[in-house]
Amino acid sequence: MRAVCNVDVFGKKLALASRGVSARSTVQLLSGILLEAVSGTIRLSATDMEISIQTSSPAEVEEEGRVVIPARIFNDIVRSLPGGELSLEHDAAVGTVRLVAGENEYSIRAYAAEDFPQLPSFDEENSFTMLGDVLVETVEKVSRSYSRDETRPVLTGILISFEESRVRMVTTDSYRLSIKESELATTFDGSRQAIVPARAMQEVGRIFSGSDEEQVEVSLSENQALFRIGDVLLGTRLIDGNFPEYKRLLPTAFEREISVPREELIGTLRRVNLFAQRQTPPVPVSLSFSGGSVEVIVRNGEVGEAHEKLPATSEDEFKISFNPGYLLDGVSAVDTEKVLFKFNEALKPGLIVPGSDEGNGGEEPDFLYLIMPMRDPAQS
Repeated sequence: MRAVCNVDVFGKKLALASRGVSARSTVQLLSGILLEAVSGTIRLSATDMEISIQTSSPAEVEEEGRVVIPARIFNDIVRSLPGGELSLEHDAAVGTVRLVAGENEYSIRAYAAEDFPQLPSFDEENSFTMLGDVLVETVEKVSRSYSRDETRPVLTGILISFEESRVRMVTTDSYRLSIKESELATTFDGSRQAIVPARAMQEVGRIFSGSDEEQVEVSLSENQALFRIGDVLLGTRLIDGNFPEYKRLLPTAFEREISVPREELIGTLRRVNLFAQRQTPPVPVSLSFSGGSVEVIVRNGEVGEAHEKLPATSEDEFKISFNPGYLLDGVSAVDTEKVLFKFNEALKPGLIVPGSDEGNGGEEPDFLYLIMPMRDPAQS
């Protein structure tokens, strides 16, 4: 293999592909980037066997070929080079790749490409399209609630349901539940449901945000999800298992609905949560509602107390306590002027949805955040 490319253009593509490199695998090959030089292009591929990233960079290819180069040193060298041309030449007999940029020359030990995993290809026939901004927003809304506990793999994913012109994403870590519905750019034929690793969906969002594209193309198979953004293809294994029956967790009715100004509440929660200090077990934040107001309270025996009062549409006295971080996550995910709380009893789950002065007009909200309450130690 022998090719010449632009340092800046190639470097950006190399950094992007490097996100798919395995950081923990004992298999040396998975710590590398597969380079494939073909007519006018160098294709770059990486995988950790859970996700894969494929992209390409323009190049003058003098000799076609394939080789795997250790990603870390390769990326570090290219990133530190001044602008200009970069020449790459694979010497198969010696087992090295020679990099030349101006007067600078490097030789990196490489791996044979024959054993590099076969990566998936995009199925055009069964693909559909989402507006990238919509996908990014939807993933951001639900990403707060997925579990980081690898012992329950199903909860580390996002349940994604496609039906006609809608997509629904759901996450839960057993303490809170996020649901967001959005419009597809194209109509999905039939319906399909899959559990996609949250890490992969967040990576799709990052790739899109760094691109000039407007849409994300999606292709689903029995065990893979593929996302194409321009010339970047991200593939991920689907998580096998049964996602919790989340609809059963949603109360069918609520005794009280209370509206609170969102921005004021976020500011209050950020301040009073300083007194919680992320202790284990967490110090709860309490919402004490009375006629026309809510008092937000944190009591920490080691630090002190915080009390702030805000306007609210509450009519009777009611008090409920939550994990401070979980509550702030839910309120922050709402993007309307008001936050609408829906409650039953103090030890039953509460619901956070978008609200406004005019109400929801009878329409179902497109975002729901269900949160389990905490027992208030002061009332125990």
